[in-house]
Amino acid sequence: MNLLALSLWMSILSQDPVPQETETTPSRLEAMIILQEISGRPGRPDQQTEMQQMVLASDRVLLEDRQRGLLTILRLDGDQPLLREISADRSVYRESSDLGRIQKDRWIQEKQLEQRSRVLPTAEREQLLKASHLRLSKSGELIREIRVEQSETTEQRLGLPVRSVRIYENDRLITDLLVADLEVPFPLAKFHRASGAFGAEVQGALEKIEGLPLEGVIHVVTATLSHPLTFKVTQWDRRSVPASLFDVPAGCEKLEESAFVHCPICGQQVEREASAARARTRQGDWLFFDQRECFQKWRVARKQKTSGQR
Repeated sequence: MNLLALSLWMSILSQDPVPQETETTPSRLEAMIILQEISGRPGRPDQQTEMQQMVLASDRVLLEDRQRGLLTILRLDGDQPLLREISADRSVYRESSDLGRIQKDRWIQEKQLEQRSRVLPTAEREQLLKASHLRLSKSGELIREIRVEQSETTEQRLGLPVRSVRIYENDRLITDLLVADLEVPFPLAKFHRASGAFGAEVQGALEKIEGLPLEGVIHVVTATLSHPLTFKVTQWDRRSVPASLFDVPAGCEKLEESAFVHCPICGQQVEREASAARARTRQGDWLFFDQRECFQKWRVARKQKTSGQR
């Protein structure tokens, strides 16, 4: 979620989900196929809704961004998670494997903030840490405390009863989900873990939740931003799909990128792996910033541009 299979996916997703046998062979894989509406992606107007299609097998995911035409493939069947992002014209793809860096960068940023706060008066420091959702143990170390709230509801989604599941990290709401008691052929939490979307503590709580989330809000927290991502599953199905669906299309060339780029704000040369911050554009390109102040300037300019287009 080879491109000749795109028409197959769309024909699959146009049908109502029906019980049927699935098979897993070297050439075919049992998969869940999900069509969902999403809104709140960084760089998009909050009210803009997009369609996203996923095909999930036991150790791989394919994602189609229908608005931009981009394809993303996450493979977990190797020595380490491997993410491939394929261009809309299917001519080139980017590859990355250090997906855990998202949360590593967040931890470093939080640690630096905590260290800088030590020079503040006690009351001011406590206020800053609370506003930043940071907590300290009795020994003065950063900790993340998790709270999970589950409750039955009278609501239904796709004709199925759902229950409410909320996960909090240091009293900050991270996930607010409506979950159906559907049998999932393989655990979905490992894909969240590989993507780096959540810290280890939230990830541990997610792994204990059974069923399929059909609607909800996920608050993604990184070193550079925190934003809510809303999703709503509109169709789902279980079928066997060609294993080649998760391969790079024939003729698609790997894009070899320089280890150094220029900051879009100050023009300073920046090492990708040592940048102060990073962000993604609407077109799917990554920007790397020399200083966090550069990122803040870019973020303000982006918001002003977005507001002017409404």
